[in-house]
Amino acid sequence: MDKKILLPFTLSALTLILNGCGGESSKIKEDPSRGIGVTSSTSCDIKASDCLLFVMDYPVAGLNFDCSSDTVNHFVTKVDSNSVSGACKIGDTVSFYIQGESAKKISLGAVKLDSIAKLKMATPPFIRLLDIAMGATGKAPASLSMNDDTIKVAMGLVKIFQAIGVEQNSNFIGDIQPTEITKEKRDQLKDITKNVGSTEFISGEYINILKPWLDLNQITDETAFRLLIQSINLSNTGVWQAELPVLKPGGSGLGNINVALPDGFFGCNKEDYFTCVTDKTNLLHSMGNFYLLSDRQGYIFGYGQQWRGPATIVNNIVREPYVLTTKVKPRKMQLNAQSNWFNPIIQAINTDQKINLSLSGNSAENLSIKQGKIINGNTIAGTAGLYRSVMGLKETDTVDDALLGMWEQRIDNQLYKGRIDILRFSPASYLSKDIFKTEQNVDIQQKYIFPLYATLTVKFADAKFEPVDIGIVIDEHGDIRTDIKASATATDKSGICGTVKSINTDGTITDSNNQIQYRIGTTAATEFSTADKSITVRMILSNPTFGLADGVLFGLNLSEGTGAKINVHNLLAGQPSGINLTNFQNNTVVWSNTYAIQQSIYNSAYDKLTDKTGYIAPTDDERELAKRYSGTVTIKVADQKIPACNAIKTKV
Repeated sequence: MDKKILLPFTLSALTLILNGCGGESSKIKEDPSRGIGVTSSTSCDIKASDCLLFVMDYPVAGLNFDCSSDTVNHFVTKVDSNSVSGACKIGDTVSFYIQGESAKKISLGAVKLDSIAKLKMATPPFIRLLDIAMGATGKAPASLSMNDDTIKVAMGLVKIFQAIGVEQNSNFIGDIQPTEITKEKRDQLKDITKNVGSTEFISGEYINILKPWLDLNQITDETAFRLLIQSINLSNTGVWQAELPVLKPGGSGLGNINVALPDGFFGCNKEDYFTCVTDKTNLLHSMGNFYLLSDRQGYIFGYGQQWRGPATIVNNIVREPYVLTTKVKPRKMQLNAQSNWFNPIIQAINTDQKINLSLSGNSAENLSIKQGKIINGNTIAGTAGLYRSVMGLKETDTVDDALLGMWEQRIDNQLYKGRIDILRFSPASYLSKDIFKTEQNVDIQQKYIFPLYATLTVKFADAKFEPVDIGIVIDEHGDIRTDIKASATATDKSGICGTVKSINTDGTITDSNNQIQYRIGTTAATEFSTADKSITVRMILSNPTFGLADGVLFGLNLSEGTGAKINVHNLLAGQPSGINLTNFQNNTVVWSNTYAIQQSIYNSAYDKLTDKTGYIAPTDDERELAKRYSGTVTIKVADQKIPACNAIKTKV
């Protein structure tokens, strides 16, 4: 099988993330002195380099918006595949509101697009309800508290969209589904007594003002706040990738040039990062790569590899750091599930929480990613040069180091420090209730299927390894955890369908059978066709508990053929065993193990050496690991003879 399944973070990755996307647009002139009518969803041609397509974190179509560069036309958001979108020119201020043919209006807030994305991206950035609320109050919330004025505005927006969805029978209270504010609904605003803006949202007066138009009392503050947090988590869900310093030059005079190329995940045992390729005294390099998943409940987990050892110095010049990967073995870096690692207000890694990757049982030796601000919705830049590039800044513009991705690790009495570039790929969207049926979004006596208990069967390309069965559950939030029974063996780790008893501080779950379960994945979206009703999934299995399957990852969708979906069409039609797992071309899903791949590369290079002086021979275990670099994975529903495992359930 092809070991080069995953996309490297090099110029090709930057090209992918910066590449624009196509579409169409139209304009209808309106008289701005009156109320407005339905126009288009874009103020510009989204194929154009200066036109920025954006996606709403809460999928509400028919939401009015104006673009500051267009003083004549008015626009509304529209459904676009699995999202709701709009578009204005880069650098515009987007003003959101709800208004029909009358002058009565609900002013929601204005968002400066520069605060969302400075450049056109292949993946459109999210505009969050939180961003709109900050535009309304003119300030960021002090914290994610129901008592904060900005949060009160955001909660008010949730209540409006929820109530409209319930009124249209397109939603149930407490569930986020696509909602449309129709022309007829906007026109009914003529019945309210006064306009609504931030003042009315903060005071709570908006509920009574809007009562002739919409009943908001049915949505509690607690529900609105929970859904706001859910929408914020959704905007951060995705695959987070860091790569080796393949473009980082050595010390031949280029090391201190702040070029706009990624340095990757690199550092050394020097205080000043920029001496990592110039100060040859006892110089130790450290570098790594990883794939991490952030899920719908705000957790992040995954694993990567680290290479650490003496820098290569030839003719008194430090060679390019990447050379180290040919000289030392990879070490596995484990990220156990963490929450509160990301500050959604400033959209940056929490400096008091950090991301802690472990390489040993000693937490004091953890590698901590201690800072980094996400820009354009998808990039953490480790160097000022890359930051300027993705922010469209001039070379003379100053960059605050506090915005850059930085890490550190103390090990073997050495303090390593470095920089890290991270890209976020494959964002998620809402899960349609027509497919993702839960107890929350169906009526009494109707059938639902999530949480869905199932068993993954992991097969290996090398047939000497027996397949491993692993019990999983896709929960009611759309996240995926293990469901492994107490009597598990090396090859049978199927489950008996436990429920959540407690959520532990280390991110694990204790289930109703008193077994520790692990977060392993999330869902991305729902897909619908005549015979294919699917949820797309991403999984990273990284824990010694998984035995031979430790390190299996699939569905990350970073390159062609690496997506994964579970088709539940037959299950929805009443067949309890009716699920299957395929890639987007409906072929068997192939998994990869990046740690095994890197170990295989080292083993092969070592075996080809004629002079092995200074190299460490692979152990027998490492040679066995290298054989488990890939394979296939299938799925079946959990044992239907166990009542708790019922795939089709009825709401009572």
